[in-house]
Amino acid sequence: MIRAEGMVEAEAVARLTRLVRLSVGFNIVMLVANGAMFYGLLIFVVNEPATVEGVSVAASGGSSASVNGDPREELREFFKKTNSLLERAARRHGSNPMDVCPTREEFDAAVESRTLHSPESEIVLQKLKEGYDYYNLTWPIAQPHL
Repeated sequence: MIRAEGMVEAEAVARLTRLVRLSVGFNIVMLVANGAMFYGLLIFVVNEPATVEGVSVAASGGSSASVNGDPREELREFFKKTNSLLERAARRHGSNPMDVCPTREEFDAAVESRTLHSPESEIVLQKLKEGYDYYNLTWPIAQPHL
């Protein structure tokens, strides 16, 4: 009888030990899952969208600004919004935006060229793309077709 009671106690202790190990393992898994969800939520809330809003591209490939005869407005708007996102990312990271953004003169020359394919525009686009790459921003999908 004594031996049977000892076996019952040993089985109870073994069950309790397994239960404690399972609960500790479950809590660790839940901690990791909650940490991953919190990190994802933090990135979602803090990170600004890197798409340029307000740049409309018509289905025909033209834009409303180029239809009106002056493509400079659409270029100016595109460069302004794209640069604005880059400036905010630089400030968020404690950097001087002027270290990564094109100068005012470069913007003006690109806008006056009236096309994204001019050497002036390519200089501005290159600087913007390098900045977007540096801060891990997504390059805007909507671009003027000029």
